[in-house]
Amino acid sequence: MRARLPLLAALAVTLVTLAACSRRERANPFDPGNPDTRGAPPGFVALAADGRIDLRWDPVPTGGLTGYRLYRKTPIDTGYIAITTVLAPDRVSYADVGLQNGLDHAYRLFFVLAGRGETAPAAEDVATPGPQRPWVAEAGAGRLLGITPDGRRIRIIHSGFDRPTVVAVDSVTGRVWFSDSFAGRVTSFDPGSGAVVNIPGLVSPGALAAEPLRQSVWVCDEQNDVVQEFSASGTPLGSPIEPVLTPIGIAIAAWDRSLWICERGADRLRRYAADRSLIWSIPLAGPSRVATDSVAQRAWVTSFETGQVYRIAPSGTVELTLPGFGGPIGLAVDARRGHIWITEALADQITVIDRSGAVVFRVPGLSETRDVAVDRETGEAWAVAPGSGEVVRIASDGRVVRRLSGLNGPFGVALDPGRP
Repeated sequence: MRARLPLLAALAVTLVTLAACSRRERANPFDPGNPDTRGAPPGFVALAADGRIDLRWDPVPTGGLTGYRLYRKTPIDTGYIAITTVLAPDRVSYADVGLQNGLDHAYRLFFVLAGRGETAPAAEDVATPGPQRPWVAEAGAGRLLGITPDGRRIRIIHSGFDRPTVVAVDSVTGRVWFSDSFAGRVTSFDPGSGAVVNIPGLVSPGALAAEPLRQSVWVCDEQNDVVQEFSASGTPLGSPIEPVLTPIGIAIAAWDRSLWICERGADRLRRYAADRSLIWSIPLAGPSRVATDSVAQRAWVTSFETGQVYRIAPSGTVELTLPGFGGPIGLAVDARRGHIWITEALADQITVIDRSGAVVFRVPGLSETRDVAVDRETGEAWAVAPGSGEVVRIASDGRVVRRLSGLNGPFGVALDPGRP
């Protein structure tokens, strides 16, 4: 029995040594058995932009790593084509520029190891460049998000806010405005320079309307019963419009720069001239949001409370009243195609109508959807669905192109169509 003890001890030492070696191998990021990397470069993502795609990945220990090599394939290629030589081992990004917008680009990133060359498997991702820049106010996480034009990824995260709920974009400068409602401030963000301007001292800022000609923004301070214009630097411009009882929706008409305001606290719609003089005020049950049609020179108004949608003439005449909607809130006008997109939060869908009020199509399965923006060139729409934590990209014919999930209370969406 004593003679067997050294043999058993030796066997135990061997097993412990083998297990330690196995653990070390599995900790090697280049090992296919590594539970984190699976042997491929970790964290690899393709982020679409206008005419370019930015490739990013996580750094790894450089022992034995010569570098990386990138390959790309588009639908017009017969196979993957190397687009780089061996990149340095400390490299963690690559910009693929001069690309055709609207075309899928598939990528593979390989490790290149000393004495072994390229090793499989590769990290893979796909992106589709485009000019659009969707922006989302993620209320639950206190963030402003810049979504890639293909709707696959989050490209920009601007955090540190309380509960941003509304977002608007200056279509000329690309400046992004958003209301941090519960913090009592409006913030502007310049994606080009990264400059941030805060407008504090508000009570409960909500609806916004960007004014490209003046590079300013109109803010509805709901609980303060005030509508105020601010410059890009955050300075108040002119006298505020007040009192407006719970201003909850606002739009600027492109044809004459008149201001249309949903006065929820008084059940009416107001229209002001560019010089801020009141043109008219009409009774309207429970107005929620307003959007203008620059071609037909009409306004469309939703009423969440009554489940109705109205078409309003410049004279203030209610030309059309459409009942039967399930909690209509957000709306956007596709003036080029004559389509009005209406979010129905209680029906979990978007309904698209034409200028006569006839239903063109519906997009179901959008949980608690409350805001929508439309690309004037393509007719595509971007909608937020807070109930499922999604941003949804929708084709002009109503097909759901893509869903970006995993968000926490996306409440507002706006679209920068990109520079012409």
